[in-house]
Amino acid sequence: MKLGKIPREVLERLVFTNLGTIRKEVVLHSQYGEDAAAIDLQENLAVVTVDPITCADAMSGYLSVYVACNDLAACGAKPIAILVAILLPPDAEQDDLSNLMKEIDRACNKLQIEVVGGHTEVTDSVRRPLICTTAIGKVEKQKFVTSSGAKPGDWIVVTKHIGLEGTSILASDFEELLRKKFSEQFIKKAQSFIEHISVVEEGLVASQIGVSAMHDITEGGLIGAIFELAKASKVGFELWEDQVPVLEETKQICEFFNINPLKLISSGSMLICTKNADKLIDALAKKRIKATIIGKILKEGYYVVSKNQVRAISEDLTDEIYEVRKRFANKAV
Repeated sequence: MKLGKIPREVLERLVFTNLGTIRKEVVLHSQYGEDAAAIDLQENLAVVTVDPITCADAMSGYLSVYVACNDLAACGAKPIAILVAILLPPDAEQDDLSNLMKEIDRACNKLQIEVVGGHTEVTDSVRRPLICTTAIGKVEKQKFVTSSGAKPGDWIVVTKHIGLEGTSILASDFEELLRKKFSEQFIKKAQSFIEHISVVEEGLVASQIGVSAMHDITEGGLIGAIFELAKASKVGFELWEDQVPVLEETKQICEFFNINPLKLISSGSMLICTKNADKLIDALAKKRIKATIIGKILKEGYYVVSKNQVRAISEDLTDEIYEVRKRFANKAV
């Protein structure tokens, strides 16, 4: 199989047909496009999710906390705790484990959450550290948001800038290669984007004012996220490429590697669908969070508009970071 996410048709045939006994306490079940599950706890919902870190070398521990908690935020849930499973290859040292846990601790302290359990093991089944993080949060029932609630006519809004996570990963893992073209100041700034990958605050703000759907933009980038949301909601979309916010460092690094920033892993940006974009943007602005309208939800069809040209696109969840690793793996630091 290809690297990256398992295709939707394979998931539906092999995974979603084998989910055990359906429980009445579960109010959001496992399905395509949804990154979390929700369990009824009377007044509140317990929201849970799990995410692996497989494509980042530098700061993997730090990333592992945020990618999981961001999934909770996309449901409007406030993170409370995480459990972490860490699998280390045989050549790992104790310092490797120490560094991972220090990064996890730093991220948890910033989010004010606790590590309540997990598992650590050395195994020859992995060639480099693998981290799987389970995050637990809570949300009031009336504030709960899914990825499957988008409706035709909704505005599509993204927060901050796309490609923050991918830019930071590439700037860290291929630092020496990038030094051939870019200054140290440029590279350090790109690496610093890792400090802005949380979407917890924008998720909580959006859920308080009421929105149709949310999805955090992770593996597969903006294109992958909008397809997942559209498939979950059974709608189409029109994406205005020229309106998508991309920082200059992301543009230049993507040009250097000849990749598309719209398909680059983008933790740090939340995808939100709403009928009242102005109210959402104003609420986020009060928290000093940039938000941009980048398109509209349609009844059907998947389109990208660029320079007044409209083109239909097909589903593609492959992240550009895998293409970079394939072409430049022997040049990574």
